[in-house]
Amino acid sequence: DGQTLASGSSDGTILLWQSTPSLTSNAIVRLLPASVASPRIGDQLSLSVDIVAAENVAGYQATVRFDTTALRYVSSANGDFLSAGALFVKPVIEGNLIMLNAASFAGETDGAGTLATLKFEVIEPKSSIVTLSDVLLTNRAGEAFVPQVEDAEITKPTTLKSDVNGDGHVNVLDLVIIASNLGKSGQNDADVNGDGIVNIQDLVLIAGVLSTSAAAPSSHTQALSILTAIDVKRWLSQAQQLNFIDATSLQGIRFLEQLLAALTPKETVLLANYPNPFNPETWIPYQLAAPADVSISIYTADGKLVQILALGHQAIGIYESRSRAVYWDGKNQLGEPVASGIYFYTLTADDFTATRKMVIRK
Repeated sequence: DGQTLASGSSDGTILLWQSTPSLTSNAIVRLLPASVASPRIGDQLSLSVDIVAAENVAGYQATVRFDTTALRYVSSANGDFLSAGALFVKPVIEGNLIMLNAASFAGETDGAGTLATLKFEVIEPKSSIVTLSDVLLTNRAGEAFVPQVEDAEITKPTTLKSDVNGDGHVNVLDLVIIASNLGKSGQNDADVNGDGIVNIQDLVLIAGVLSTSAAAPSSHTQALSILTAIDVKRWLSQAQQLNFIDATSLQGIRFLEQLLAALTPKETVLLANYPNPFNPETWIPYQLAAPADVSISIYTADGKLVQILALGHQAIGIYESRSRAVYWDGKNQLGEPVASGIYFYTLTADDFTATRKMVIRK
């Protein structure tokens, strides 16, 4: 009847068959997984075009339609269903359509397997449908059959109740938000357990979720720059008084204990100022292993006192972020900008002293 399995055209396009299908097949061609939660923006998800109950299949064609406002097509690959050496034609991409074609010249295949795999990038986490259309199966004789088809659903990811700020992650920022809302009652996203008040139970619950992540508390750089050892010690004291027995809360307490250890320096240290060289301002970071009266004294290269920055009594902790480190505006005690050159700064914390060098360059 003039049907062909594969032929070439004058423009170089490969036609896997030319036929008007009049036969149906018991085979089912479907997208798997049938339902998948859309990951975060920039993440990738994979779908496979699978076939079951196939008989005498030597080739196929299919069109995949997707929502371009939710997904971006990345790549396709041949599956393992057709015989080894099957020709997988480079997919044709037209807008939201992916046109797939493949044929085997080594024989026919029965049963089940994967015809092709597709990879997409998420550009917007949202609900959408990925559909199959124009699906045809062909045998060695060039006869084309219409199978049953099943589409796939991309679902919008469920917002975790413990994801307080709704950014798709449960992280230390959620812990900070709960801490800032402690004691508040009524409708509040920080009320994780829904008991009508933001309290230590909510904070411990979030800490329990954080404890399941692969990262150790010391790697939570946000925590080290935002939280203080005093904060965490107070939360631990309150939590331990409530005698939690559920697994999540106990995990939360362990996480807070680890976080407290990460926020408690083993020794008092004066760190390098940043930026350095600078003009006209800089930040001087340090760590305290014990509470102390703290001050920073700044001297010229020949030892003349330029400025004393008295910080008062400081608790144990890490004073490294711009919000916690010592700030110097490059002025002396009279409020006058100092000249370019080399200066020294000394940290005094009770009996501890340490000195480092910095440079003003104008």
